[in-house]
Amino acid sequence: MLPESGPQSAQPDVVDVTTANGVVTGQIVAATVEEHNAATVLEAVREAIDQIGGELTHVVLDLGSVTFVNSSGLSVFIEIRTLADEHGAATVIYRVTEEVDRLFKMLRIDRLYTFVDSAEALSELIP
Repeated sequence: MLPESGPQSAQPDVVDVTTANGVVTGQIVAATVEEHNAATVLEAVREAIDQIGGELTHVVLDLGSVTFVNSSGLSVFIEIRTLADEHGAATVIYRVTEEVDRLFKMLRIDRLYTFVDSAEALSELIP
């Protein structure tokens, strides 16, 4: 089931975070995730994870709008995965762009995540 709650983040020009049924979804709306906005992404997702607490089952990062990620952005994505792991939750990368997908594969961090590219596949993964 796709999350349906409204945006909760304070920076909707960077990331929109929604929660529903134990799922935190961070839709990155900025085209880049780098030093000037990476902390905003992390804090918005961390706040939602903390609100859900023990009910957390998945963290979904929607990267459909992201065309560039630098080391600061990669660090944030890894930290979000670590936070999810601490709660026993899976981290899913949804709608990754070709540029970012190449980066994840080149650095071999693609192994840390489940990737889905359609709403149907996401709904199958998270009923």
